Amino acid sequence: MFQNETKMEYLTRLVVIADDITGAFDTGVQFSKRGASVQVAVGARLGEEAPRADVVVIDAETRHRTARDAYHETYRIASAVGAWRAPHLYVKTDSGLRGNIGPAIKAVLDATGEDFAAFAPAYPDINRVTRDGCQWVDGQRIEDSVYGRDLFEPVRTSRVGQLLSPYGLNVCECKAPCKLAYGPSTAAVFDAECNEDFHRIARLIRDEGRLRVTAGCAAFAASLPAYFGLPDRAAEAPEVHAPLVIVCGSLNPVTRYQFEYGERMGYKRVILSRRQLLEADYLESEDGRRLLASLGDVMRSRRTLMLDTGLDVPKDEPDDCLEETRVLIARRLGALLLRMLGMEEARDYTPMIIGGDTLIAFLTQAGFPRVVLEGEVSAGVVMFSMVFRGRTIRMLSKSGGFGSRTLLGDVVSERMTGRCQ
Repeated sequence: MFQNETKMEYLTRLVVIADDITGAFDTGVQFSKRGASVQVAVGARLGEEAPRADVVVIDAETRHRTARDAYHETYRIASAVGAWRAPHLYVKTDSGLRGNIGPAIKAVLDATGEDFAAFAPAYPDINRVTRDGCQWVDGQRIEDSVYGRDLFEPVRTSRVGQLLSPYGLNVCECKAPCKLAYGPSTAAVFDAECNEDFHRIARLIRDEGRLRVTAGCAAFAASLPAYFGLPDRAAEAPEVHAPLVIVCGSLNPVTRYQFEYGERMGYKRVILSRRQLLEADYLESEDGRRLLASLGDVMRSRRTLMLDTGLDVPKDEPDDCLEETRVLIARRLGALLLRMLGMEEARDYTPMIIGGDTLIAFLTQAGFPRVVLEGEVSAGVVMFSMVFRGRTIRMLSKSGGFGSRTLLGDVVSERMTGRCQ
């Protein structure tokens, strides 16, 4: 169990465990943009030494694992960070309810010895709300939305508690203000339809002394800095410089709509072939060199460039083939972006990576450089910086299923300087 925070000082106030890297970024930035120092780590590379940061965000990479594996990896991480004596632990979940949410919350409770987790999965700013214990997206129950048709992780139920109770959690559905129920392994699922609801939830669990383990997406996290004893001063959103080179490994329909909108805005969309995406040594081939040369030509024109898989994987394809395709696409796109960043034509471009699988593949192949979260450009779109070949590059990332249909245009019109086309 965590130490009593009133008895000693803590270097790290909060540990966040996320199930993928984009979730780690978009949650970590909620604290960095308010003045907290934030360190991002990948669970597999987690060292024993306690970090020197107000907030440590750990990417457990459990989104696509089995429930059993996700439980054990989350338990391992939560146990390891117990030695840091951080008073608060936040389980970052997907607002589309994808991934191993129940196993992750149960693992954290088991590892810490706590018996209560406050879970608020809504994201009102992008029309994802929790009402009467059910998750709604754009006015639809989530099981009837694009998340119910997700190729890899379809959400089969809108009732949040049904994603938790099979894993040994006792679910309490709450509409704050309410009287909390307590017992072993209790997960309180809170309704939230606006951001002020999160503050009401935070005040309630603070007054009840139940702030130790919390869970939700970036929206709930954004309401918590002051309750965790962290800096809570507003900061301006970072400025994004045109043009962009956008690399998308997501097959989520949300991203498809965003790319179609980008085309209507006049951005150059390059749909990569199956060979370009899946052949290991394609970039070393003559055709690969021609592809890189053609991308260089586009970048010399300073048009925003969108690299798309264009893939619709057959739904009757075996699960192991789908998994292999997902991994290979991410790896190839990461390699392609790294190659492009080494080109002179790309020096004035701001890279953007869509999809957690592609982002972690890119960072892996880049040797896990030190990443600094610069801020949030718009809801779910994070700017971060890294050093590549001796120069600092500012990049953007977002989850594949995140944002409105017009997101790429909204980012451009609100934050970008210079010409985009």
